Amino acid sequence: MNKIRILFALLFASIMQTAVAEDAGIGYTNVQLQIARIQVLDSVSFDDAVESLKLRANQHNLKFVGVNKLYKEIESLTGKPSKRIEIFNFCDGLTANKMLAADPLMIAFMPCRIAVLEDKDGKRWVISMMMDLKLIQAMPEDTRKSAERVMAAMKDMMVAASQGDL
Repeated sequence: MNKIRILFALLFASIMQTAVAEDAGIGYTNVQLQIARIQVLDSVSFDDAVESLKLRANQHNLKFVGVNKLYKEIESLTGKPSKRIEIFNFCDGLTANKMLAADPLMIAFMPCRIAVLEDKDGKRWVISMMMDLKLIQAMPEDTRKSAERVMAAMKDMMVAASQGDL
């Protein structure tokens, strides 16, 4: 019964936030997103997956621009150990510039984010949001080619991380 109350409370809060946002004049654009995930091999440590991710990003000329060690924030807030969750940010400034020139709403996809995390069973995953191909195909040719290159690089980075390819 408590779970039902919590669910209704979350639903009500969500509806109220949407109403407040709409009242503030915020506009919305619907886009299709894909979530890509790949399991890290059992023989690959969390740290090796992260190192592989960063090294492969460097091979693709994607600049590592930051990390959010979310698990540390969770531990700080709860006072309890957390499964490891880290979100890595990468960027290709020239591609970003082209995409923003084509459509300023593309800023929502920047920087490129790839997470490495442990689930409740201790399995490690590499997960990222990927733009829908329709969004990429709608861009001018030069921009589209650059965006396709970055998306292919992100997929390659995820595979490298999952396999511990250094």
